Amino acid sequence: MLYFKQAPQGQLAYVNVLNNPNLGSQQTLTRDDKEYGTFPHVIIINDPQMKFKGQRTICFDEFTKQAAPADIDLREKDIPRILITK
Repeated sequence: MLYFKQAPQGQLAYVNVLNNPNLGSQQTLTRDDKEYGTFPHVIIINDPQMKFKGQRTICFDEFTKQAAPADIDLREKDIPRILITK
């Protein structure tokens, strides 16, 4: 887990995927003008019920890929987004 960010519904979890590296993309993450670093396999997990809040790791088997929203921050346009289904 890298960090969480509030979403219109719930939160977004910014994660460096270790067990499925083909899922993520290399990204240099910044938030509030602070650079967090460059990570090799970053994804954004949509967490509408905030069930992952405060967790350091997230384990999942099944997910659906999601399209980027229309009002996306251009720095995040190439980061894959998923919703965990199981």
